[in-house]
Amino acid sequence: MKLRPTSLSILLIVTFSLTIYSQKESNLAEKLGYAPDSKLLIIHADDAGVSHSENIATIKGMENGIVNSASIMVPCPWFPEIAAYARKHSKEKDFGLHLTITSEWRDFKWGSTSSKNEVPSLINPHGYFYHLVDSVVVHSKAIDVEKEIDAQIKKALDFGIDVTHLDAHMGAVMSTPDFLEKYIKKGREYQVPVLLSREIVAFEELESRLELTSRDIITDHVYQANPEIYSNLGMEKYYEKVLNELQPGLSVILIHLAMDNEEMKAVTIDHPDWGSKWRQDDLDFFTSQKARRLIEANNIKLVTWREIRDKIVRAE
Repeated sequence: MKLRPTSLSILLIVTFSLTIYSQKESNLAEKLGYAPDSKLLIIHADDAGVSHSENIATIKGMENGIVNSASIMVPCPWFPEIAAYARKHSKEKDFGLHLTITSEWRDFKWGSTSSKNEVPSLINPHGYFYHLVDSVVVHSKAIDVEKEIDAQIKKALDFGIDVTHLDAHMGAVMSTPDFLEKYIKKGREYQVPVLLSREIVAFEELESRLELTSRDIITDHVYQANPEIYSNLGMEKYYEKVLNELQPGLSVILIHLAMDNEEMKAVTIDHPDWGSKWRQDDLDFFTSQKARRLIEANNIKLVTWREIRDKIVRAE
């Protein structure tokens, strides 16, 4: 087939754009010391600090399994326990912050790290964070979101945590373009990567008004076993499928580790789909020999946010 000049021009532009995009993506692997087509994976445990159950399971996943990263919820009751562990193991364990501006459990609540009068739009009439992200979007102001993010980062640093990255509990601090901009701003200010994906609803609008750089790390794929996946496939089959089909680039598997015990059953009493059994199943898979074998069989390279921070975000 003979292409008209216009079609040829378009083809060349598209090919050039894809080449540049491919080079940009491969550079991440190369900067970390891997081949450009490597399958890079972060197995990341959210929600550390929520409860003792969550903390001991996260530690078990990192010490006895293949979980190689975790993030801490600073406003939560069991923050001091996991902060002490993170401080003690700052050289070998990868801990970021699970920035939190929601409090979703029925009987287990928390509020802001900032003084409540400093971030009034984040606080509900009972003195806690709002229950749902929708309520955060309706009531909260971006300036208060930024203040609270900053307070959580400063508290973590004061507790001696070597913060490797930032991510978002329930996606709340990424739920609007204004919030997302504050989130990226704080990552740049503290020179840590923030979890970003083009699947974020607010990302397209933000990208049109904020120039991203090579230090703003955009993941290629983010995976999470949502309730539909959990009920239809189950954890083991889902994660086996993800690992067997993993593509080159940077992927993140978001998991939530806890023991299926009385404490966690009480915490998650009104969330059966995200409950204690669901979290125990995450722990069981990622401490299994099967998980290790799948990583090895698929030639997957486990990387950490610390590597990305030190070799890319803070590189000279």
